[in-house]
Amino acid sequence: MSLTVATVNVNGIRAAAKQRNDLNPGILPWLDDTPADVVLLQEVRATPEQTEATLAPALASGWNLVQAEAEAKGRAGVAVLSRHGITDVQVGFGDAAGGEEFAGAGRWIEATTAGIRVASMYLPSGAEGTAKQDEKYRFLDVLGPYLAARSGEEMVVGGDWNICHRRADLKNWRPNRKKSGFLPDERAFMDSLLGTFPDTATQVGDATDAGRTGNPAGAPGEFSGAVDYVPGAVALERVAAGAPTDPQWFDALRRLHADEAEGPYSWWTWRGKAFDTGAGWRIDYQVTTKSLFERAERAWVDKVADYDLRWSDHSPVLVEYR
Repeated sequence: MSLTVATVNVNGIRAAAKQRNDLNPGILPWLDDTPADVVLLQEVRATPEQTEATLAPALASGWNLVQAEAEAKGRAGVAVLSRHGITDVQVGFGDAAGGEEFAGAGRWIEATTAGIRVASMYLPSGAEGTAKQDEKYRFLDVLGPYLAARSGEEMVVGGDWNICHRRADLKNWRPNRKKSGFLPDERAFMDSLLGTFPDTATQVGDATDAGRTGNPAGAPGEFSGAVDYVPGAVALERVAAGAPTDPQWFDALRRLHADEAEGPYSWWTWRGKAFDTGAGWRIDYQVTTKSLFERAERAWVDKVADYDLRWSDHSPVLVEYR
């Protein structure tokens, strides 16, 4: 029996559920119609009680919900919706080194459902030259070893990763090389986890990336955009090791869409004409262990046809597993 998993940053579940116009009734009808058996939600930005009230029609129709609320009210928040039972729920990274910083951040929840382990993650967005970028680098230092220890499971981490791995992952990559989301050490982290597929070597710092004058954000190991962040042993070892030739985690959508020169994108800013002109970013991923990826049959971005039909600035990313 196949299993379809979706991941989507809802940009506030209460806002996503509102009817925006006559043709856009919000996320609730989407939940009725989606082929997904499991939906991983990020940036819920509500208390569990508010989320349950907002999603009451979906819960009444058979969806089950677990949520990790952020201690900072109205911020972050992640959740798992499933048409199956949900067990063994864990919020945060447990006793992982450095994980205590993010225990109440509303950025990680994992559980067992439909026979697999699922995690919904909202990675810090970062902002170059601010403490937010330091937080993002610290989160990566926790995440990398945590996932390395879990690679033997049948597991998917779906979420808003807030990083574009490759140039194909954002429309306007060149002017964004100094921006959080496409900084060298962020991209190198993705290399360290996923390898360089479909490229034979990393794009970070290659001839195209560097251009005539070099990457303006420097090279991996310089941690461009940081303020007070000091790389520890985990970060330094990651930089030194580079990309593995035999990664244990897999970007399901990219693996199934290796030849696409652009995207498929999953996020477009509300501002300007980004959605209409296709100026998107692919920052929403389903990253799976090898055993689960071997079950992946197809993957797609559920992008609506028109700007006015959007109930979030992100589109759901779905993967069907046999």
